Amino acid sequence: MVATDCLSEGVNLQEHFTAAIHYDLPWNPNRLEQREGRIDRYGQPSPTVKCILLYGQDNPVDGAVLEVLIRKAVTIHRTLGITVPVPMDSATVQEAVFKSLFEKVPATRQLSLFDLLQDTQSPVATVHQNWDRAVEREKQNRTRFAQRSIKPEEVERELLESNRILGSEADVEQFVKQACDRLNASLVKQKNGWYLPNIPHCLIPVLGDKPRLITFSHPAPEGVEHVGRNHPLVEGLARYLLEDALENRQSPTAARCGVTVTDAVTVPTSILLLRLRYLLESNKHSTLLAEECLVVGFTGSPSQPQWLSDEETLALLQRVEPGGDLPLQRKRTAIERILSNLPVLESHLEQIAQTRSQSLLQSHRRVRAITNSQFAINNSQLRVQPQLPMDVLGVYLFQPL
Repeated sequence: MVATDCLSEGVNLQEHFTAAIHYDLPWNPNRLEQREGRIDRYGQPSPTVKCILLYGQDNPVDGAVLEVLIRKAVTIHRTLGITVPVPMDSATVQEAVFKSLFEKVPATRQLSLFDLLQDTQSPVATVHQNWDRAVEREKQNRTRFAQRSIKPEEVERELLESNRILGSEADVEQFVKQACDRLNASLVKQKNGWYLPNIPHCLIPVLGDKPRLITFSHPAPEGVEHVGRNHPLVEGLARYLLEDALENRQSPTAARCGVTVTDAVTVPTSILLLRLRYLLESNKHSTLLAEECLVVGFTGSPSQPQWLSDEETLALLQRVEPGGDLPLQRKRTAIERILSNLPVLESHLEQIAQTRSQSLLQSHRRVRAITNSQFAINNSQLRVQPQLPMDVLGVYLFQPL
């Protein structure tokens, strides 16, 4: 990839390039990292990303900028392990260099930036002084917020909870495979991943129509495209299936109601797909709206439900396989019976919403306690308020064989 500042931000190209050539020399080293970040990012299949910087060997300005600015940025990175941005914008740095080079040049010789740095009044010296102060602040912050006190088992607990809510690699793989099967674009297993010979018609405007080799595991082998939760394929499939289920009442790809005869249950079991919204409130910050989907299950009648645990519900969904069938009218009658009794379940669903909001609040407090962040919202000030009633997106009944 040959890059100028037109590729500083906002474009993800890690799946198409493994090297970057900086065609122009930026006045601010921050720009180099921004450009390289287009390809050196999560999902890059190559173990090594090469970056090449072009500059004019006979150009004194390019040479001075390279020696004094770019190489100083590299030295800081090697010392701290991170990049400390120049605390001034590119225009300010450029102006400082030009002023120093053209306004203070003696008649007898050309002044270099090395000479200018000896002058404490030089604009370039001011840039370096501000930069050095930023480096010192970063050193102090790294000491203050050192992560030596964080216990891995505590972090693992929160990561597992996030994966349970957002979906793991295995969940993403299962979703994409089943969705593509439904859309007549089945994946074909190959040695290095899965081959997608036909792009689902609904995603051609976004992904194009070219076949691709994908994997759901990271790191991806070279030449194989990694597909994670935020990949356009996953987002596009999820958006299409949801909109189709909500709008297409005749023959949706993914039904909002269903009856499955299976040997995974011994008694009739009802599953509800819910969407819950929360207001996150605090005294010093603006109110935020968040939402999540969750599944709950129960046995027995809606008037006296026996609720399954979250783990039992998710495990049941994983192992259910159809083992028989029922007449269509009998299925409709069973679903209509549950739908007509949803108001009876309202108090139980409100209790689930309250329990879930308290669980999220406690999770937030645990994370803040782990990180000991001085800039985080005070735990006592944060409030998580569920917005009721919840949306019932799907109703599914599992009948024993």
